[in-house]
Amino acid sequence: MVFSGLSMLIVDDVVDEGPRVVVRAKAAPVPAVCSRCGAESSKVHSYHHRTVADPPVDGRLVVVRVRVRRLVCPTPQCCRTFREQIPGLLERYQR
Repeated sequence: MVFSGLSMLIVDDVVDEGPRVVVRAKAAPVPAVCSRCGAESSKVHSYHHRTVADPPVDGRLVVVRVRVRRLVCPTPQCCRTFREQIPGLLERYQR
């Protein structure tokens, strides 16, 4: 199966659930940029999952569950936590 738009992800698992295919993936472990101050960070605070619907394949719904990191800003004045963004797939305020 070929999935569009998943080249920036590491696919962990693909599960056939009959009427739908579930793809479990995570982003490549590269530094992310703080949305407040612009500093790069690789320090993980926690993880959570985002679910995205991909275009159907052979008439079957494709669901992508992405494990997303919540990172801690390294700047002492900022100390904000923020989620990594995956351009074109998972972006800020995207639903």
